[in-house]
Amino acid sequence: MVTIMHYKGIEVERPRQAPSSKNAERQLQTAILDKVLTLNDIEVPQDLVNQELTLMVIEHSHRMKYDSMSTGAPFDFIQEDMAELLESFREDAFKLVKTRLVIQRVIEAENFEVTKAELEEEAKIIALRQKISLEMVKDFLGEDFESLKEDLLVRKAFDCIYAHAVIN
Repeated sequence: MVTIMHYKGIEVERPRQAPSSKNAERQLQTAILDKVLTLNDIEVPQDLVNQELTLMVIEHSHRMKYDSMSTGAPFDFIQEDMAELLESFREDAFKLVKTRLVIQRVIEAENFEVTKAELEEEAKIIALRQKISLEMVKDFLGEDFESLKEDLLVRKAFDCIYAHAVIN
């Protein structure tokens, strides 16, 4: 049984003074998601937060190494930096994990599914966007495009949340 989720009829204020319509849309979506996360008090397992935190630190470290190689600046990452880094990423890691959990519950509550036709259409869009053949997309994603399924389910859940928001 899926826990009752609060994601329909969420009221948010339209952001003011966004520099572009795309940025305004992103700000609005962020405000809606933040409100949904606030209204849904769900248990967020600490082990999942810790896993996300570890991935964030690894990604940050790789970025620092790359920047060091491209600029020629020395890469001197010390253990004390790790503790600060972990603490600075903790809130973001918690929010990412909670978002995934809420989205999964919306998918379950709405009984979202992805059809073969939707997978094929998304693969065609990828091919057009990347200016590659559909065959190359099939080689990369697999003949049945199954690896796109989760992405489309997540997109449907976000779209559902945004569509049911009340914008003031």
